[in-house]
Amino acid sequence: MRLFLLLLLAVTPLTAQVSTNVVEGLRSKNVRLVALVNCTAIPGPGKQIDSATIIIRDNKIVSVGKGIPIPDAAHIRDLQGAWVYAGFIDPFVNVTDISTDKGSEKKADKGWREKPGTPDQVGSHHWNQAVRPERNATNTLRITEETAEKWNSLGYTSAGVSSHDGIFSGNVAGISLKEGSASDIVIADNVAQRLSFNKGSSQTPYPNSLMGSIALIRQTFMDADWYRQSLSQRNTPGAEAPDVNISLASLSSSVTGQSPFIVTTVDEHDIRRWKRIADEAGIELIYVGSGDEYRRLASVASLRPTIILPTTLPKVPDVRDPVEARQVGLTKLISWYWAPDNARLLDSVGCTLAFTTNGVKDKPSYLKTLREFVKRGLSKEKVIAGLTTIPASILKIDGHVGTIAANKRADLVIFSGDLFESSSEVVGIIVGGNHRTLKKDASVDLRGEWTLTSNSLEDGAKVSIKGSLNSPSMTTTIDSINLSSTIQRRGSSFSFTIQVDSLGTPGILRGTAEADSILASGPLVLADGSIKTFVLQRYTPFEKKDEEKKAAESVTTRPLPSTMPLGPFGYDTPPKQEDVILKNATVWTCGPNGVQDATDVKISGGKVVAVGKGLTGGKEYDCTGKHITPGIIDEHSHIAISRGVNEGTHAVTTEVRIGDVLDPDDVNLYRQLAGGVTASHLLHGSANPMGGQLQFVRLRWGADAEGLKQADAKPTVKFALGENVKQSNWGDDYTVRYPQTRMGVEEIMRDAFQAAKEYRAKRKDASIGGAPVRQNLQLDALAEVIDGDRFVHCHSYHQSEILMLMRLAEEFGFRLHTFTHILEGYKVAKEMAEHGAMASTFSDWWAYKFEVYQAIPENPAIMHEQGVVVSINSDDAEMARRLNQEAAKSISYGGIGEEDALKFVTLNAAIQMDAQDVMGSLESGKDADVVVWSGNPLSNMSRVERTFVEGRQMFSLELDAKLRKRDAELRAFLEQEAMKALSGGASADRSGSNGSRLYHCDDNEDEMAGFTTRD
Repeated sequence: MRLFLLLLLAVTPLTAQVSTNVVEGLRSKNVRLVALVNCTAIPGPGKQIDSATIIIRDNKIVSVGKGIPIPDAAHIRDLQGAWVYAGFIDPFVNVTDISTDKGSEKKADKGWREKPGTPDQVGSHHWNQAVRPERNATNTLRITEETAEKWNSLGYTSAGVSSHDGIFSGNVAGISLKEGSASDIVIADNVAQRLSFNKGSSQTPYPNSLMGSIALIRQTFMDADWYRQSLSQRNTPGAEAPDVNISLASLSSSVTGQSPFIVTTVDEHDIRRWKRIADEAGIELIYVGSGDEYRRLASVASLRPTIILPTTLPKVPDVRDPVEARQVGLTKLISWYWAPDNARLLDSVGCTLAFTTNGVKDKPSYLKTLREFVKRGLSKEKVIAGLTTIPASILKIDGHVGTIAANKRADLVIFSGDLFESSSEVVGIIVGGNHRTLKKDASVDLRGEWTLTSNSLEDGAKVSIKGSLNSPSMTTTIDSINLSSTIQRRGSSFSFTIQVDSLGTPGILRGTAEADSILASGPLVLADGSIKTFVLQRYTPFEKKDEEKKAAESVTTRPLPSTMPLGPFGYDTPPKQEDVILKNATVWTCGPNGVQDATDVKISGGKVVAVGKGLTGGKEYDCTGKHITPGIIDEHSHIAISRGVNEGTHAVTTEVRIGDVLDPDDVNLYRQLAGGVTASHLLHGSANPMGGQLQFVRLRWGADAEGLKQADAKPTVKFALGENVKQSNWGDDYTVRYPQTRMGVEEIMRDAFQAAKEYRAKRKDASIGGAPVRQNLQLDALAEVIDGDRFVHCHSYHQSEILMLMRLAEEFGFRLHTFTHILEGYKVAKEMAEHGAMASTFSDWWAYKFEVYQAIPENPAIMHEQGVVVSINSDDAEMARRLNQEAAKSISYGGIGEEDALKFVTLNAAIQMDAQDVMGSLESGKDADVVVWSGNPLSNMSRVERTFVEGRQMFSLELDAKLRKRDAELRAFLEQEAMKALSGGASADRSGSNGSRLYHCDDNEDEMAGFTTRD
């Protein structure tokens, strides 16, 4: 098919709006009337008009249909069978990718440094550079003809643009993709606000973690609401007078004006994180997806959100080398194989989809991705809607663009054929009535199979030319060896290059073939300068219909597994609570009944119903020769935390919450179930004196983030003392943040508590009729500590600081709840017992830094003997799987009895979590957190055979064997599929595994700086 060359017409105004720009010279009023005929028109999703005519007057569509009358004065354009769609709309474009003014944005330093600390506030903007809701992308917007042509060549005629730099990065505008300044191209301004967890180029150190970003967002929305209220009550006696702040004023205006917020996600869990923020702030969200939503489809389905999906797909994991293949995780293979199903699955549960090229390095490849979505089952109508009507609605420009209809703007994209045929290309574009021809069809179809012969080559080569009519691709093979080759069309001929060095014949073939020729010839230039001849002859012509039919066929793939989580050891079906009798075991109750031989444990309704002999009434497991204990509780863990364990930028960060950033897919949850752990206390790190709020979780493997949280758990917060918080070992770039000494640690804590005390009093006055007081999330948490409503778990080592913090707590009228690590606790055990503080320590760690040089392995035993409630913690994902052995060490080192040693990781840890009424011992009425061991639980020769959490069997050796077999079979299948894809020329991903990050107390990178791939 040859497409008639469209003429480029003069530029006319964008819409019928009145311009306020000055006119220099003569005024002009060009009236254009154009009829596009002989085309297939797609007026909107699910609609098609064959042999269509489209009438355009100036920049508006007059009519579209079949057989409609053509005005006498119309200029007729014969499209000769081309397909015409409404111009595509990308709703999520970074203004720096489209405007001539790149601004001052730059990438932040990933290794954040404190010099010079938090930058000074400039003007009346928010103190944090990542908070700029007042930023307007149209202030300096200008598009060059070159940029417009680049976007138009992809089929795009409109876009939603905003700054992508920062957390609150400003307003979104709907624009036309044509040359001009903002006054020429903006269709609708301030249609939404853009939000991200990524702080971008901000030089403000805070936040450096995901939980810090969430806290900043939450506090900023509260501040905007308070700012609005305060301004409305500025004349009220006693009212707080806010500083002028255009950032808060702009945000308040957006919230009260009910502007939607376009928010970016990095993984499937971010959708729920944003939803919680939105519920608190009372805002509407439009999500920019990560492409991984299918991994938690049920969670997304319950929201039915509008999602702007990236048009990128994972590369094929490189599993060709059997040794290196071991570094590729099963999760990565799953993501590669099933990511193309994401759009179909989201559509199937009622999500509204739009598409963006944001983050696509090779932007023309977006069409290939969309076609892959269709092959995987997404309807063509939904793809067209996601390119036109849905983004038009998101940007509130659907009255102007998005469909081919009367009175809509004449924004059209012309394809050589059906959009979803692999050979179809964008050949023309119309933006606001302005026509531009992008490509003419080649006068000869070069595609097909060819043979190459030469007197310098012993055997002939096979040459296959495929791809599209205008942009063919070339593959050359000799004896199954692929040669490097390229082809380029030039008018009615083509040129090609074939590198033959790999055959032992150094040289390059270069030649041309004229239109309609079946023969081509040219020189073979050898390395020594000699020239040979060759002949290229076509023996099989290209069968266009067959190839395009094959390309459009749906792909049959293995159904997406229904496991949860979607990865190794995921459950096919969630374990259920059952009536269970564990028969004839040695039962360590860790309660008043001690250790009982030849005893049964009955579980029903998620509870321990009875411990005794001869119990009946449930599914029986013969446990003769085995031992049964309560589930192990880890007081100090950092598993299942996403994008940062420390918000280490400020000395006081009690506003951040571990509960905001749970990662329920962390395989360490399952691994620790295999070690008998049933509950974990997930801690903020130890980078600051007063750190974040903590989260107590049950190891409910397969649940979502909210499902992990222990209901009604006592709120806790992390404090820290010693070298970490005064930045002793951080390096020379971290000497600005107060405090830098142990004396300063005490004073900043005292200052924060005093501020919280005063704040609490002001809030109390406001609640009984006083003027509104700005809510401060940081001080809220500290006020709860003073009131005894939130327990402090404090990272500690040195005896003097332990005493200091207990005295400081007494000064403000509360008890320091639990010291964690506390390796010098043996020196002050008596004082701790008198104060009422508890201790969670290591079994035998010492000498890994200066302040623990005086640690001794007898420490847990000495504190226990002095009446301190002692537990043993892990602080390590690996060690948590053997906490039973860590507890047993105190028998050897300190002479502790076996029952007391086991309580170090069961009942005592439950007491420290204020959860002793529901867990920690095997007593009637408590939750059925039960572990069956092959032998004595304090022996390093024993292994866990079964782990129950609330009566659900979350781990067993039998189930584990089945899961391993299932996962091995799935991996073998996916590796073979990857091998097929790689052998077919697919791009390889050699980056290895994508497993979860393992955090420790002092990990403190800036996780929120710079730009993510899709942000």
